[in-house]
Amino acid sequence: MKDKTRERVALGLGLMAGAALGFFLNSDKGREVRKDVNEKALKLGEEASERISHYTEEAKEKADAFSTSISHAVEEGKEYLTHVGENLKKKFNRAEASIESASEDFKAGMKYALRNIQKKAKELEDVKVNGSK
Repeated sequence: MKDKTRERVALGLGLMAGAALGFFLNSDKGREVRKDVNEKALKLGEEASERISHYTEEAKEKADAFSTSISHAVEEGKEYLTHVGENLKKKFNRAEASIESASEDFKAGMKYALRNIQKKAKELEDVKVNGSK
């Protein structure tokens, strides 16, 4: 029975508090409090909106700066790779020319050596033919 009594007392106190609050809010002072609360809520909403706008703009500016920075870095990377590619192409062409030149020199040297060997072989054959007579 004590639990039901507590519930009834709590319900009665809640009803009385609600009635008192309702009476207060409908009084002149209560209307003034509601007006003040409403004005403060509107002011806080405006401040929150201004801060959100400020932070949004700040975030947009930082994102734009980051995007510009990334674009600049990509362009520098492209330029660097183009420069490296051109240098490699030049070096490859020089190496290819050096290989061709070395190949031609090697062929010329082989022809020279072959002519000398043939010349010496003919001289030996002439000595052999003339020496045995």
